[in-house]
Amino acid sequence: MNAQLLTMKGYTRALLTRTFALSLATGLGLNAMAMPPLTGSGMSRQPQAAATPKAAGCSPATQVTQLAFNNVRSVLENGGNFWQRRGVGRSGYEVPKTDDFSGANAIFAGALWMGGTSPDGQLKIAAVLYRTDGNDFWPGPLTNDGLATVAPEVCQEYDKFYTTTRAQAEAHVAWKNCNGDPACLAETFPDGYSVPTAFVNWPAMGNVEAGQDLYLAPFFDYDGDGSYDPFAGDYPDYGFDQSVEDCKNKLREDPVPLFGDFNIYWIFNDKGDAHTETLGQPIGLEVRAQGFAFSSNDEINNMTFYNYTVINQGSQTLLNTYFGHFIDPDLGCSNDDFTGCDVQRGLGYSYNWDDLDEACLGAVGYGAQPPAVGVDFFEGPFKDADLNDNPGPDQGLTCQEYQAQGGIPYAGIGIGYGDGVLDNERFGMRAFIYFNRESTNANTTDPSNATQFYNYLRSVWKNNLPQTYGGIGYDEDPNATRTFYMFPGTSDPVGWGTNCVPQAPWSETAPTPAQPDRRFVQSAGPFTLEPGSYNNITVGVVWARASVGGAAASLGPLRVADDKAQALFDNCFKILDGPDAPDVAIQELDRELILYLTNPQGSNNENEEYEELQPLIPELGPNGEQYDRFYRFQGYKVYQVKDASVSVADLGDVSLARLVYQGDVQDGLGQLVNFYFDETIQQTVPREMVNGADEGVRHAIRITEDKFAQGDPKLVNFKS
Repeated sequence: MNAQLLTMKGYTRALLTRTFALSLATGLGLNAMAMPPLTGSGMSRQPQAAATPKAAGCSPATQVTQLAFNNVRSVLENGGNFWQRRGVGRSGYEVPKTDDFSGANAIFAGALWMGGTSPDGQLKIAAVLYRTDGNDFWPGPLTNDGLATVAPEVCQEYDKFYTTTRAQAEAHVAWKNCNGDPACLAETFPDGYSVPTAFVNWPAMGNVEAGQDLYLAPFFDYDGDGSYDPFAGDYPDYGFDQSVEDCKNKLREDPVPLFGDFNIYWIFNDKGDAHTETLGQPIGLEVRAQGFAFSSNDEINNMTFYNYTVINQGSQTLLNTYFGHFIDPDLGCSNDDFTGCDVQRGLGYSYNWDDLDEACLGAVGYGAQPPAVGVDFFEGPFKDADLNDNPGPDQGLTCQEYQAQGGIPYAGIGIGYGDGVLDNERFGMRAFIYFNRESTNANTTDPSNATQFYNYLRSVWKNNLPQTYGGIGYDEDPNATRTFYMFPGTSDPVGWGTNCVPQAPWSETAPTPAQPDRRFVQSAGPFTLEPGSYNNITVGVVWARASVGGAAASLGPLRVADDKAQALFDNCFKILDGPDAPDVAIQELDRELILYLTNPQGSNNENEEYEELQPLIPELGPNGEQYDRFYRFQGYKVYQVKDASVSVADLGDVSLARLVYQGDVQDGLGQLVNFYFDETIQQTVPREMVNGADEGVRHAIRITEDKFAQGDPKLVNFKS
């Protein structure tokens, strides 16, 4: 009997959120990555005296793609904007996704905003709304000579997206680790292996002769020669060699790897031509962006994430700089949405003001019990260096003490605080403001010039009045309370957004048809943007829908989903690997097979001692009980599958896969239960996965029957 169609699956003990497909894979033998030190804030390139160059005259970006790996369909453009189908004037963030954008959408558009002032007081800014009235961003990298220029042909060359997957990178490592051994290659890649086209076209290295940085997109330098060659084993870097601690403790100059199971990468800048959207002066920013997603069986399946490495390639220092994220949420119908923020989580969100979301303006409604959508501002720019480890949450300080010492009272509004490391603090969401498509107050509508865009980044209205607490956030009374967070509900008990003066809860409660179609901006700052400095902005989009309780009830599961998203970010977007597959040796006898299972040296399940932290499990339960947050190896399942087309996803279908052996570690645990996220009821439900005999694991498994035989079940020699 040919044994190719036997599928192995290992399992672990703990709350499971993903299914781990185990194959006959080798361990990852990884070398050091060859990437140059990046210049961080406080470690800056010296400004170069030069005349201001003329605009490059680049054509606007034309490429459009979709991040549609899980239950979300997200439109991306290479012009600084996304989540918008500009060609048809429709929303471009659909969840749950359909095959043809025929369902309800949660977001209409979004974009990156950045602005600051030069030492002589000149405002410089880059931002877009919908790219219908103008444009501030173009494709491609800038020169690093302080002039921050880009040629039209470079813009055209980089008007594209670069799509890769983690699975491709894992396979590439396995291919290289075979080191050309025919037996290893045949066993690992029965259908052969070829280097993915995406790896060949990867924008790893810039054109140094044209003045660009030597290294652009992150890659793993397998042979350590300092150059990118996928045929020598190099590949887009997914951070396989980085531990969570390495990621958390990275310095300002450390490169950012790729994230996600599915990743889209692109490069754009704000110097390709004159800024016709904001009408402001360009900064000289190069942005290396990635959108990514995970496929899972919980709330993460309804999420997408975005990271931007922002580099100041210009020669001027910008003061009072703010980075922000603009979002136009449209939950089905755009004219019946409330907005608000959760200060402690760094989350901006939108939800319906009524419990039935009807269609409007050509958009499909969500119907009864509509969902909520939110954007978590995980990570913003570096706080200016002050040679201190500024205090973080839970250090027992008052709001005023946190304020005086440059710290933060809430974990969701910054990272790196109180961790014992000097000057690694990054901003989170430090301001949240909304505005409207239409309003009886023209000072609270879409911005139309550089000052107004910059004002919204600073939580200031178009007419230079500061946002105030209560009502609609607009009050011309000079004694009104200044606030940096609009509609925080009960999420700011210490009054962090109101100069440490606690306020009564504040949320939207009454429909506002005279001010339809909410937009909002989350921002971080002020900080000093030095020439040559690198900063990162990371955001995640979460979506959730309660089964009962009305539209506002969806904010409950939205916060639960956001806590999972935050835990994933805190774990450097490292999803559990699961135990490595065992090596399987097959001895063919007369009408009999013997399978020998071994876990080789270097396997993460060597000696069957696999153990891995699951960051999505909280440390404490609702009553303060301590949760076990580790997965541990528990056993094997061996399946016979019907034919070679059957995948791990089909193992639950008895017409395609049938269990031939199950063994579990003898430790008093026999039943294993996974908790899956049910899309229908939007809740986690238990499902029994294993009810084992708890009699230990065998490493030599005797197979004597064909589980798919129609008559005599005994194996037939030479039959697949």
